[in-house]
This record gives sequence, C-alpha cells and structure tokens, in this order.
Amino acid sequence: MKKFIPFLLCLTLLLCTISNSFAYGGLRKQNDYRYTTQRDRNARVETYQKFLKSTGIFEEDHHKYKELFNDFKEDKNNRINLKHLKFDEPLPTQDYIVKGNYYLMADKILANYSVTYNDNPTFEYIYDMFGNLFQVKILYGDKNQRPYYKAIYSNNGYLQKISFYATDGFEYIFLADGDLQGVVVNGKLYNRVGRPTQIWLL
Repeated sequence: MKKFIPFLLCLTLLLCTISNSFAYGGLRKQNDYRYTTQRDRNARVETYQKFLKSTGIFEEDHHKYKELFNDFKEDKNNRINLKHLKFDEPLPTQDYIVKGNYYLMADKILANYSVTYNDNPTFEYIYDMFGNLFQVKILYGDKNQRPYYKAIYSNNGYLQKISFYATDGFEYIFLADGDLQGVVVNGKLYNRVGRPTQIWLL
C-alpha cells in the first residue's frame, strides 16, 4: 500500500501537466482563440483577411456610401428616441427600432444610439446624443448563420473597420487597410498573439 501511494501521486501530477498542456495549446490546438498555437491564430486571421479582400470591400469608393447616407445625416426624432431609451416612452411610429449602445467596460453609460428602419434592416444608423450621424453599419450575410460580417463606415462614407463573425464563434475586427485590430472573446479584445488590449468596445 505504501508503494502504491507514491505511484498515485506521480500519476496525478502527470495528468495535471498533460491537462494544462492541452488547455494552452501545448499538445493539441484548441477552439479558444486565446489558448491555441500562434500558427493556428495566424491561419484563422489570414483566412478571414483573404476572404474579405476577395469581396473588394477594402477598395470601394466612399462617394457611393456618402450619397447613400445623405438623407440620414440628422435624426429628426432625436429627443423622442432618447426618451424612449431612457424612460421607455413609446416611439411615434413602428417603422423603425432604436437601440442604445453602451460602453462595455462601464456601468450603463450610453455612448450613442442606433436606428434601424424596417424597410432596410441591413443598415444601422448610429447617432450621437445630439442626433448627428457619425457611423453606419451595413450587414453582409445572414445574422443567424455564421460567417457574416458588418462593415462600419464614417458619416461621409469612408470604411473604418469590419467586424467578421467567424465560424469558430469569435468576432474578428479588421481595420480599413485590412490589418487585424483584434478578436473579441467574451466582450474583451485580444490582439494577434492572444493578449488582451485596453480598447473599449461598443
């Protein structure tokens, strides 16, 4: 019995070491972006970059989008929409929906709000607290089926970034030049080597 106890201890230590290696990508790559190999992370990022570049989205002319956004430069229902968000007052019409966008790292601080019209649900118009348009998100693909992505434009039509919702369950954020800004995991942004960054997300 005395000889069996040291054997059990050694076996337990060995199993703990192996399980830790599995968890952090030492022996087998994991689905979690943070705890896999760098080769795996690079392969995923490059695959999604290549796909987005093939759509031509990084080379599009901003004038096309600037014209599309002209009619939405100001939110005519700014006060009503803010009252709806803050006090749950009814909207004047059922033709659109309003969503408040809050800082994820703060406690219910309203950063801005979005308006989406029922007749064009792929466009999300984002306004500041004074009702001035400053961003537009356009959905490409089916939101209920990955992969899909959202392109974020400035109010004058320039591409700012793309959120790519990948089949591995994570959101990959690419800048306008195609470079990776980071990957969102559980509301936090991680860089290309799987380390957290200090950028606030909306």
